[in-house]
Amino acid sequence: MEFKEYYKDKNVVDSYEEIRDKGLKARVFRRLERQFVEILLENCGQNILEAGVGTGFITEILRKHGKVSGFDISKEMIKKTKSKFPDMNIAEGDILNLKFSKKYDTIVSIRVISHFKFNEAKIALINLNNGLGNDGRIIFNLENRSLIRRFSRKITNWGSTETYQYSNSDINNLLNESGLVKEEIIYLDHLFVMPFHFFNKLLNGKLDNFLFNLEIRLRKVRFMSNNSFIKCKKQ
Repeated sequence: MEFKEYYKDKNVVDSYEEIRDKGLKARVFRRLERQFVEILLENCGQNILEAGVGTGFITEILRKHGKVSGFDISKEMIKKTKSKFPDMNIAEGDILNLKFSKKYDTIVSIRVISHFKFNEAKIALINLNNGLGNDGRIIFNLENRSLIRRFSRKITNWGSTETYQYSNSDINNLLNESGLVKEEIIYLDHLFVMPFHFFNKLLNGKLDNFLFNLEIRLRKVRFMSNNSFIKCKKQ
C-alpha cells in the first residue's frame, strides 16, 4: 500500500504501536531507536520540529530536550499524538510540500525519508533545510542497502508499505544535493547481533545490559547494519 494512505487509515493508526512492538526484533529496534535519537540530540538546539510525529513514540524523547512542535500527513496520527501531548502544537502537513514561517534549531524525522526514492527524499530534505536555522541540525534515518533484507522482503511479502534502501554513497550524494553536510552517522540493527538477542530472550533478559551496551559500542560499524541514523547541518 502507498504509505500516505496506509498511515491515514484509522485501523492502522489504532494498532500502530502494537504492530511496531510485535516480535523480539521489533522491540529491540524500538529501544535502540530511542537511545540513538537521544545520542544525536546532544548539543542540539531546544526549538525542535518533528517532521512526521506518528503516534508520538519519538515525540516523548524530543520533549525532554526542548520545546517541540510537529506535523504529520495523517489526521488520525495527529489525533493519537495530541491525546498524549494536548499542549503540543501539531499541524497537518506533507514533507514534500512544506512552507516555513519560522526557523528551527533542530528538525527530527524518523521513519519518514526511507519511504521515498532518491529524488523525493532530496525534495524532503531540501524542504527541511529551508526550515533550519543557520546553526541548526537535521536528524533522520534511512534503511541501509542490504541484499539479504531485499530478498527476505520479496519471499515473505514483509512490510505493509514500500521503503527504499540507500548505500553510503547514496547518502553522501543525497546530503550534498540537499545542501547538507553530514556531522554524525550511527548504525543500528546489526544482523550478526540479533541471534544473541534471541538467546537472551531464553535467559529472560539476563543479558540485556550487555547486549544493548554492545549495540551502542557498535554504533560506528556499518557492517551488516540495517539502519543509518544521520545528523547533518547546512553546507
